[in-house]
Amino acid sequence: MRRVVLNLHGLGEPHDGVEADERPYWLSFEAFDALLSRIAASGEIGRYEWTFDDGNASDLVAARRLAELGIAARFFVLAGRLDQLHYLRRNDLAELRELGMTVGLHGRSHIDWRSCSRAQLIDETIAARAEIASAVGTPVEEVAIPFGAYDRRVLGWLRQCGFTRIHTSDGGALSDPAAPIWNRTSLRSDMAQAELEALLAGRWSPVQRLRQTLGTLHRRHIA
Repeated sequence: MRRVVLNLHGLGEPHDGVEADERPYWLSFEAFDALLSRIAASGEIGRYEWTFDDGNASDLVAARRLAELGIAARFFVLAGRLDQLHYLRRNDLAELRELGMTVGLHGRSHIDWRSCSRAQLIDETIAARAEIASAVGTPVEEVAIPFGAYDRRVLGWLRQCGFTRIHTSDGGALSDPAAPIWNRTSLRSDMAQAELEALLAGRWSPVQRLRQTLGTLHRRHIA
């Protein structure tokens, strides 16, 4: 069964720290609950994987609701935003773990890793990873790339760091859950209903599949 990896960023009203171009990636609590109810009613909960980026405080609300349905999700947090207003606190990470969730790395400062020096990459990945692992109490094995922006250098670096799974924002269905790279699709509040229906059904037009394949090949092997 091909799976769909859904990626979310925040629930409720975006706070002041959210940039204008990131606001459409926030869903209302009502929209999130409706999506959960729909998937639960379909009897296909196992078809969907859930991930959350940025470590917003609303992640804890989402985790509790997912746990009620027996759904385990992945939460990718920024080490530099822990304990800041509107973001998860360090002790929240332990609660995520206790709820059966996976806590992963999203970096330290939410910057484009393609433009980072080696020293910056070390801080964004190795150092930030250690801080998050200390807070959650378990090793951090998975990473989600900020903005979904990567090239061969970034991908090679993350592999060198020993992450067991790397999450992109390349879109498309997931054919092998054991794959070391997961392509995710980010949900938006302004998605047309037909687009959402196609996403949940795992339907991609030939043009979408071609565009996704070419883009992925370019980033992983050429750029």
